Amino acid sequence: MDEPVKRSRRIYEDISLKLTEKINSGEFPDGCILPSERELAEMFGASRTAVREAMLSLQSSGQISVRPRSRARVTLLNNTSFFNQLSASAQNLLARPNGVADLQEVRMFLECGLARYAACYASPKEIDKLTVALEQNKKAIADPDLFIKTDMDFHGILAEIPGNPIIAACNSALAGWLMSQRTVRVKGAFKIAYQGHEKIYQAIVARDVEAADKTMADHLKAVSEFYWKGRAAKAGTLEVVV
Repeated sequence: MDEPVKRSRRIYEDISLKLTEKINSGEFPDGCILPSERELAEMFGASRTAVREAMLSLQSSGQISVRPRSRARVTLLNNTSFFNQLSASAQNLLARPNGVADLQEVRMFLECGLARYAACYASPKEIDKLTVALEQNKKAIADPDLFIKTDMDFHGILAEIPGNPIIAACNSALAGWLMSQRTVRVKGAFKIAYQGHEKIYQAIVARDVEAADKTMADHLKAVSEFYWKGRAAKAGTLEVVV
């Protein structure tokens, strides 16, 4: 490899590493706007090209967001770029014989844990948010598109309760990777899905940890059964909710 190219690569990687250290240390906290490209070039004694390459590297890893004609912003806590990068790998896994079942199992572990956590620690305000989400889910039973949205909202609130951005991002990514489950519709699935949400909600409100775990497991098992039933019947125009 040509020596100037190697030297240029070392410079942008060094800038990327130093910016990462500043982000992790809190010098550049989540949500803050980074110095301009010119200012960063002066800060690190490097070319604007090297800075630009470093910024693209940080963006691909989900640490910053770069928009045209705007300065970069640190988005460490709410950027799902990292999980988006895994989407291609996830699709490859889904294409394997047991791929969907494997991801369904992962989701079972995650969401049962979320239900248990919510039963222990959900605040009154978070319970109120779940109440509203459940009511909206019930009203949407006759509207497939709206039901799917309110279904995801309900599960999304559960993922937010621990206050851990990694858990929320994992949950969002899993929901996206398992979107194929929504391409199979089985009669009565929406009503049964809502009833599952209602039981989960009741267990959480009652602070019954074991019931929250069980009702979530039962709900996800029912979803999986609908999905595989639809697949077996080759019901390509049917739809299952999660």
